[in-house]
Amino acid sequence: MSRPIIINGNTFSSASAPPSEHARFTDYLYIKGRGAINAEQKRQLASIGVTIFEYLGQNTYLCRYEPTDLQPIRDLSFVEQANVYPRRLKTSAFLEEAIQASERDSNSSNSLDYKISVILHKDKDATDDFVESLIHENSLDREKLSVHHDRIILTASAQAISNIGQLDAVKAIEEVVEKTICNNFARQDLELLDADISGIDNKYQGEGQVIAIADTGFDLGSVTDTHPAFKNRVLALISEGRKEMSGKTNDFHGHGTHVAGSVLGDGESSTMGGKIQGTAPKATLVLQSLLAEPTLQPDNSRTPKLVTPPNLWDLFQTPYKTLNARIASNSWGPDWKKSGYRQIQYNSDAGAIDRFVWHNQDHVILFSAGNSGAEPSRTHAQIGGSSSAKNCICVGATGSSRGATNFAFDPAKRTGEPMSVASFSSRGPTLEGRVKPDVVAPGVAILSAASRDAMIDDMQRNRYGPTKDNLWMFSSGTSMATPLVAGCCAVIREVLQASGIQKPSAALIKALVINGAVDLGLERDQQGFGRVNLKKSLVSIEEQKGRLNGFADIGYASGSKLEEGQNWTHEIYLDEAASSGILKVTLAYSDRYGPALQNNLSLRVQIKLPSGSVINKRGDEDFLIENNVEQVVSQIPSGSTAVITVTADRIARLDDSQAFAVVWAITQ
Repeated sequence: MSRPIIINGNTFSSASAPPSEHARFTDYLYIKGRGAINAEQKRQLASIGVTIFEYLGQNTYLCRYEPTDLQPIRDLSFVEQANVYPRRLKTSAFLEEAIQASERDSNSSNSLDYKISVILHKDKDATDDFVESLIHENSLDREKLSVHHDRIILTASAQAISNIGQLDAVKAIEEVVEKTICNNFARQDLELLDADISGIDNKYQGEGQVIAIADTGFDLGSVTDTHPAFKNRVLALISEGRKEMSGKTNDFHGHGTHVAGSVLGDGESSTMGGKIQGTAPKATLVLQSLLAEPTLQPDNSRTPKLVTPPNLWDLFQTPYKTLNARIASNSWGPDWKKSGYRQIQYNSDAGAIDRFVWHNQDHVILFSAGNSGAEPSRTHAQIGGSSSAKNCICVGATGSSRGATNFAFDPAKRTGEPMSVASFSSRGPTLEGRVKPDVVAPGVAILSAASRDAMIDDMQRNRYGPTKDNLWMFSSGTSMATPLVAGCCAVIREVLQASGIQKPSAALIKALVINGAVDLGLERDQQGFGRVNLKKSLVSIEEQKGRLNGFADIGYASGSKLEEGQNWTHEIYLDEAASSGILKVTLAYSDRYGPALQNNLSLRVQIKLPSGSVINKRGDEDFLIENNVEQVVSQIPSGSTAVITVTADRIARLDDSQAFAVVWAITQ
């Protein structure tokens, strides 16, 4: 019996769906195979007018089909079902629940309005005629409507939302949820102090790497008059939240400056312990200020409002295309309280991230997991929205070596809890069941740069622990863990370039980060694949010549992408004179956008023992659903041969192929 699939957060079981009589009023179907639909069968579908758009799960595909008669599809022996794409699935479960809750709780007979994102099918454009028709037929406010590539942002009543869902061009309707910000011990915790590469004199600190940070703002908002920790290393400041008015980028909140310091700060303070550095203190900064114009709240607080482009593709485009940024650090996400304490599905934000990385496969994008781990959740998980993107690195938080009370630095405590996941760190898996977070890193009582903006007062600077220097302050959150990992990615990229890989893929850097992570012995929904350890990640680059440790960036830096059914193999031999060890192998790849895994690659490791017996391991043995990161960890006795195999089990679209990265290391 097939399991239900998730479409826009809605649970859908095709087994209970009645057959559609025809496709007279739609061009969009779902087609379910009796088993996996192979490339030859996809060609048969194409020959009768079917275009596959997206894999939905359980051998089911979203397709375009202009003819009205479904029988030619149903006559194919490998097809189990061919039905019209259900219009009730277009409105996300999250939005539908919000509408029901609002109407249930409202004492007014007046209709409530909802800010929504209307996403069109991939072959449709938001033409002027389409938009005008949308406005006219649903009495929409033109001033509250804007078009952004494949989506339309607007404000509409529940009835209008229902009407819009009936339009054939519409694929999905989502509620727009407000975003919120999610901060030298951390360097030590990540084992950066031993990050030198054998035989090379200089220490790697991210030199030559451009890192884009989207956050509240930066210091005074100047590329020249900067906090001393960033001297001569601010390439550009871009206003996103205030670009329509003042165009300013100053950080009157303090979060963005602190985050930037954790990535690439390089300073010192005699009263705060001497040298204070981020994980990539020689990297260059591009900061995109998301803060809206400052407004005073009724309680006299300055709760920041973040403004992001409606289509996140636009957030990444300028730093990547114009400023050569190849790492993007994002310590923000959907506001858990304003989401009604409901886990958000893989949405258009996640889709935009995955789409950008698919089309720009050397761009590493990181997102914080969120700080709602202790909040109530019906699914017992919180990670969703942008953080659920398959191609991003989602980062949760552990404690740090610095003592803390209630997540604030406590000078009376000698040590912290660097090997425990912080209770506030949002948990996975995603609503679809995918592994998130990917990794965890220190996020409690992190010392970093303080904004010099006049609106930053002593209360803010001392909120997460006492500081004796106004240039530095403590903070806590997955917001603080994420930039530390972003800096590690910059160092890894620098080391790869020094080793001859000038354009490493994002998948390779992700695989190196994950392969070096230390298992904390916790559930995967808390720690992902473990706690980041840069020293262990670099082993696979440093000792590649020894063949026991190494990596492959297939289909991007070298080799050919895999087509459906093809394999890639690599052998490792552990000499009899060597000590037995632990073999860890990680597969990672950047998938096409979509809630379900579009292209499914599998990792298998076969260990041939000296006795002649064989150990077989799979990379997905404890997963709920397919994942674009797989890992095998196994003992390997001396005199053994390990055969690593990557297989393209499914490539969703006809004549498509998939690049991937594999990293391996043997530790004694």
